[in-house]
This record gives sequence, C-alpha cells and structure tokens, in this order.
Amino acid sequence: MLKFNFLILFVCTLFIGCDDERANMKELSAIATEVNAKCPQMLDSETRFDGIEVKEPNTLSYRYTLIKLLSQNVDTVQFYRMLWPGIVSNIRVSAEMKKLRENKTNIEYFYQDKNGKPIYTFRISPADYK
Repeated sequence: MLKFNFLILFVCTLFIGCDDERANMKELSAIATEVNAKCPQMLDSETRFDGIEVKEPNTLSYRYTLIKLLSQNVDTVQFYRMLWPGIVSNIRVSAEMKKLRENKTNIEYFYQDKNGKPIYTFRISPADYK
C-alpha cells in the first residue's frame, strides 16, 4: 500500500509539473508572438532585432543580425567580453524580464552576420542572473 501511495504522489507531482511547464511555454509563445509582430526592427545603425524563438525546455531565444559584419571578421572572445556583462545585468534588473526571472527561463541571444552566418550565441541560465 505504501508503494502505491508513493506512486500516486509521484504521478500527481509529475502532472502538476507538466501543467506548470505547459502554462509557461504558452506564456512564452504569447510573448514571442507579440514581439515578433513588430519585427524585424533596427535597434541601431548596425543591429537588427529579428525576433524571438521559443525553445524547449523553457527557453526564449532573441535573434539579432549585425548587418554590417561578416562572421569571419568577428573576434568572438572580444565579442563575448563586450556584451556578456550588459546582457546579464539587463536580465537581472529589467522590469520587462521580471516574469522570465520568476519562471527561471533560460535566455539565449543569437547573433548572425549580414549573410545569416552565426557569430555567437549567449546562453544565460537562471544561475547566471540570480
């Protein structure tokens, strides 16, 4: 009987967790749909925000194109050093990111060059922005 009760508790916990995850994915999809309706959008003279992609599990991927660069001309170590502190700081303090922080969402920032070739993907986990 004890094993049966444990099994029921485990299954219930599993379904509750799945419901929370499904609700969060639905919420992320709604955010992506709203943002993507306004994209692509130039952020400055070199950076175009192409939109957001929802990925499993619990991940939002922000996609950017650097319209004046070629991937082979980018020092990715320097690129990382220049952008990482600002990206993480923005996630930590931005009011727009509050819901993502509360839901422990993984966040990606994907950058590609003017020809669509990948430059760098920043992967930020909840451990990075706590």
